[in-house]
Amino acid sequence: MAVSLSVYPNRAILALGSNEGNWKINFNQCLKKISNFGLITKIGNIYVSKPYGHVQQKNFHNTAIELMTNHSPLRLMRDLQLVERVLKKNKTIINGPRRIDIDIVFYNQLVFQNNQLTIPHPRAFERDFVLYPINDIDPFYSHPTKHKTIKALIEGLNEKYIEKIIKQPKDSLLIR
Repeated sequence: MAVSLSVYPNRAILALGSNEGNWKINFNQCLKKISNFGLITKIGNIYVSKPYGHVQQKNFHNTAIELMTNHSPLRLMRDLQLVERVLKKNKTIINGPRRIDIDIVFYNQLVFQNNQLTIPHPRAFERDFVLYPINDIDPFYSHPTKHKTIKALIEGLNEKYIEKIIKQPKDSLLIR
């Protein structure tokens, strides 16, 4: 039975990262839990990148997903934080190593900020390892505050962190 997308009126683009433990297991466990909050419709390729910020750590595996959801942004953030805790994120320092990291990058075309959450993610437009997986999902998505497409933001990047791409099958909602 097909699920109507009208049940899930909101489109969230989430960034996922991992550099501790088995990244495939971490991502697939994460996807299974996130699927409880709506319908995962697309997954980007995996991008292996040098660490950002705290550089004395292993390379990260990064991807992005499109989630159709009926959750509000704050409820989604709380649920994603719970997923991170259940999967033992283990982040002890800012930009440090972690088993799983989940960020809400975009939520529809919403511009939102309070003391818990900022949408769009405030630094996503500067990071190739966030933009490239989103580009796999929707290169023509227009950033709500930069007023440029994801493709155009990539073209304007100054710093490069990505070292390798692991292509994912277009029709799969599992990380392989």
